[in-house]
Amino acid sequence: MYAKLINGILTPAPSNICKGSTIYQNYNLDSNSEMLLADGYKPVEETQPPTGMKLPRKYYVENEEKIISVYTETYVEPNYREKRATEYPDFREYLDAMVKINSTSEELISEGKTQLQNYYNHCLDVKAKYPKA
Repeated sequence: MYAKLINGILTPAPSNICKGSTIYQNYNLDSNSEMLLADGYKPVEETQPPTGMKLPRKYYVENEEKIISVYTETYVEPNYREKRATEYPDFREYLDAMVKINSTSEELISEGKTQLQNYYNHCLDVKAKYPKA
């Protein structure tokens, strides 16, 4: 593929082009490399992201001869708050337990206390798994 890098954006050579009174079909084929180079297009070298990158972002750079795809890592490790937030139990479990505890039914009160203790235990497990700092 041949392209130009315009303001950091890869702009491929068109498939058809009109130059003067001549229309060139399949202009962007490698067989037209001489004409493409003369018109300022460069061959594009696509590369693979380096292994180990979690969230690579591709962009292009150019030198005198070609345009090359390169990658930068955009992954940011979540902090302890973000990690905890994904694992904390649903707060509605807490509210449901409180409603049961404040009911008049001994069975619901007992069930609510168990549910509340399970909720607390889950929260404490998450805090232990992702400590501050």
